[in-house]
This record gives sequence, C-alpha cells and structure tokens, in this order.
Amino acid sequence: MFCYCCKKEILRKDPILSGLHSECFIKWFGIKEEFSNIVVRNSYLGKEVFEKINSSFFHGKFRKYSGSLGGKNYILKVQQKDYPELPACEYLCNQIAQLLKIEVPQFYFIRFQNKLDTFVSKNFIQNIPNSSLIHIYHFLGDNSFDCETISQIIENKTNRLNDVEKFIQISLFDSLIGNHDRHGRNLALIQTPFGFQLAPAYDNPSYLAIEIKMLLGAIHEPKGTIATYHTNEPSLSDYVREWKRLKRQRVVEKFKTLVLKSKSRIFQLINDSFMSNKRKKAFAALINRRIEELNE
Repeated sequence: MFCYCCKKEILRKDPILSGLHSECFIKWFGIKEEFSNIVVRNSYLGKEVFEKINSSFFHGKFRKYSGSLGGKNYILKVQQKDYPELPACEYLCNQIAQLLKIEVPQFYFIRFQNKLDTFVSKNFIQNIPNSSLIHIYHFLGDNSFDCETISQIIENKTNRLNDVEKFIQISLFDSLIGNHDRHGRNLALIQTPFGFQLAPAYDNPSYLAIEIKMLLGAIHEPKGTIATYHTNEPSLSDYVREWKRLKRQRVVEKFKTLVLKSKSRIFQLINDSFMSNKRKKAFAALINRRIEELNE
C-alpha cells in the first residue's frame, strides 16, 4: 500500500491515519486525528429532484457522508463496489481544475477506515460568516437552464463580471473533462449580508469515472447539461460558439491559452493519477479530442 499524499510506500512500521502516513495526514489536515461525527448525507427528496436540471446522474454512485476533523466540516465520497474508480477520478478532475485556475473547495484523497478510497472536500461555506448556499435552480423560475440565462442570473445577483467569467470557465472545464452533470443543484451562489457571489465549482467528476472497463476503449463524447442557444446537448465546440455569440470571446481565449499552456501537465496528472491504466488511457484520449475542439 502507498500513501496518496506523498505517493511513497507505507511500511508496516509506519503510523497511518486514514490510509496515509501520519505525517502526510497532518500535512494535509493540520491535525493528528481521525474523522469523527460521521453522518450519512440524506438525498434531497423534494419534487425538484425528479427534474433533469436538478437531479444528479451520479446520484447513488457515491456513498456520501459528512464528517468533522479539528472543528472543521468535510464531505466524504466513499468508494462503491460498482464504481470503484469514481473517487480517484474526481480527485484527478479537481487537480486539473486547480491547474486551470478554476476555484474548487479544498480537496483530498484518503482511505476511509484505512480501506476504502474516498474523495474528501472541505465544506467551504463554514469559512464565510453568516452565509448560505443557494442552488441556482431557485433563481430560474420558468426560464431555461441555459448558458445565457444562467450568466444573466449570476451577473444580476452578484454584480460581478468576474463571477460571470468564472461560470464560463466552469462550463468549458466541464466539457473538457467530460462532466455531463452540472445540474441545478451543483451550481450555486453564496448569499452573505453583503450580497451574492458564485460558489466554487463542486461535484466535478468525469462521466468516464463510471463507464464499465470493457467499454473504455470506445470513443466517448459526453455532452453538457447546460444548454446553448443551438442545442440542448452541447459539445465543447458548441460552448465555444455560444460564448462567442454572447460576446465572451476574451474569456474563451483565456481558457484556451491556459489549457494549451498546461497540456503537458494535464497529461502528467492523468498518468500519475490513481485510476487504472485503461481508464487513464480513455481519459487522456477524451482530453486530447477536446483540446483539438478548442483549436478548431
């Protein structure tokens, strides 16, 4: 067994915490304790969960828990038998997001109870006093779940063009990695006494995380959930076209430049990831095709 933090072997004599070297666990979390107050996170059971824009394709693929450590709250997505590589894939996707300067919650990769691969993210709301997370679907009303509508909502609510740009980058990033599950409950605004701001991008796995191994050699082209003017199932080139139509060419070019600059590092992250070689190969092939789309 090796440590997910330092990627070095864990020897029998080495003290461990959550499947990591103790010193690595302390490096990441700043404390020498195990997670406590583990609680199963209940699924949202309101009527909206049955609507496509508010329901998750990944619902049921993770065992999802809340836990605390050193007075801070975390979300733990624990490995399932049917989708064993999903936590490792979400960890990789967040590494790529971080590389591309997409704001995401602090994230980690551990072995829950020293056994089960688990993607961990820090609850970002707890760091913002008197705040609440408002899912984007609350602002939609009868409007469509599309790029133009959502960007207008973000601009009107936050009065920050920077937050609109962040949303554009998230839409392009999702398409780059094959995240086809950006629905109305994992895109949100943070409300504080001073107004609204766009929440970090959370729930960021690629569709390829749950594809069965025997089909990973096929060509996979997962489509986006957030519609454009021309299609309800947009590709990356459709998103590029849409943002150009909405006069956001500068943001697209900025994202494209960063992806091309980071290309070798992206593929290195894939190669160094904790997924199987077959899934690494499929993921790298998808990224390669999406980069070609950006260059069209």
